[in-house]
Amino acid sequence: MTKLLLLIDTMFHFDREVLKGIKSKVDEYQLKFTITIDSIEHAEDILSQHWDYVIADFDKGDRYRVIPRLNTNILIFSGYRIQNPPESVSTLVNDNDHFACLALGQFMQNDIENVAFYMEPRECNTGWATERLECFEKHANELEFKYFNDIHEAIALRKFPLGVYCATNRSARKLVNFCIERNVEVPKQVSIIGTDCDDSENAISAIPLSSVNHDPYELGQRCVEVLVKAKRLKRIVHEKYQPVSLIHGKSTITMESQNDIVSKALYYLHNNFHMNIKVQQVVDFCRVSRRTLENRFIACKGVSVHQYLSDLRLSKSKKLLRSSHDSIESIALQCGYPNLSYFYKVYRKQFNYTPLEYRKGTMA
Repeated sequence: MTKLLLLIDTMFHFDREVLKGIKSKVDEYQLKFTITIDSIEHAEDILSQHWDYVIADFDKGDRYRVIPRLNTNILIFSGYRIQNPPESVSTLVNDNDHFACLALGQFMQNDIENVAFYMEPRECNTGWATERLECFEKHANELEFKYFNDIHEAIALRKFPLGVYCATNRSARKLVNFCIERNVEVPKQVSIIGTDCDDSENAISAIPLSSVNHDPYELGQRCVEVLVKAKRLKRIVHEKYQPVSLIHGKSTITMESQNDIVSKALYYLHNNFHMNIKVQQVVDFCRVSRRTLENRFIACKGVSVHQYLSDLRLSKSKKLLRSSHDSIESIALQCGYPNLSYFYKVYRKQFNYTPLEYRKGTMA
C-alpha cells in the first residue's frame, strides 16, 4: 500500500478542512493511499520511516530541518511566498496578490476611493498577514486609491466611505465590533472584507462578514492535484492557490447587479489601462466567455467593457494633462494610446477639442 504522510495540525479547524479536501481528492482519483497524520515536531520518528508521498504545512514547526531530509515526493503548502523552498520539493502557496485583487475590485464596484488594511496584533508577526498587507498596500497605491496606513485615524477623521481589507475573518469581526462601538455604520460608512471564510468567526460576528473565499477544503484538493501533477511530469511544480470569488455578507454593500467577475475585470482594467490592452485580454484574465463578461459588466456598470476602458483612459489622461508637466505624447503612452495621432483623434471625436487645447484651457 502506498503511504501518504500529512504534516498538519488537526487541532486547528483550518487544517481539519485541508485534511477533508485531501481525502476527497484521493478518493476521487481512486488512489490506494494509506494516510498518516503527524506533527513535524516528531522529526526522528518521521525520518525513521519510508513515505511514498508527503504533504506538509510549511508555515508550522521545524520544517527546514525535517522536510529536506525526506527523500520522496513532497508537496509543501504555505500562506505566503516561500523565498527559498527546499530542493526537489513542489510548492503550493497562497497568491496574496490575487486576494488583494478581489478585495480592491469589490471596493471599485462600490465606488470607494479610501481604503485601509487591518490585522489584529497577534497576526502582526505572521508571514501571511504581513504579505497580505504588503500586497494590498502596493496595489491600492498603484491603482490610485487613497490608502491610509492608520485605520483608526481614518475612522476618527471620518474618511468615509472607507473600504477595509482584513488579514482574517477574526480581524474583520473585531473591526466590525470596533465600528459598532463608535456608532460607525457598516457597510454604509466602513465596508469590510475579511479572509478565510471562517464559519465560526462569521457565526459570532454582529454582522455577517464578506470574505475572500480562501477555502481550506479546496486548498487540500489542490494539494493532491499538484502532488500528482509533479509525479506525472517527473519534476517539481510550483503553483499558486487563487480563490475565484468573494463570499458576500452584510459587511460590504452588495446589490444583485454586483459580481465577482466584474470585480476581477475592474481590477485588471485599472491595473493595465496604461498598456494597449484589448477586451479579449480582460476576458482571458477573468476566464469566462466574452458574452458572459459583457452581460455582467453592463448589468453592474451600465456600460460595455470597451466603453469603460475608453472612459478610464480619458479620465486618467485629463488628470495628467491638468496636474503634470509631462509631454502630451508621454501622457498618451501612459494612458494606453498607441501614439500621439490616435490620442488627438480620440479627443476630437469625444470632446471636439484636442489634448493641447484642454491643457491650455485648464491652465488658463
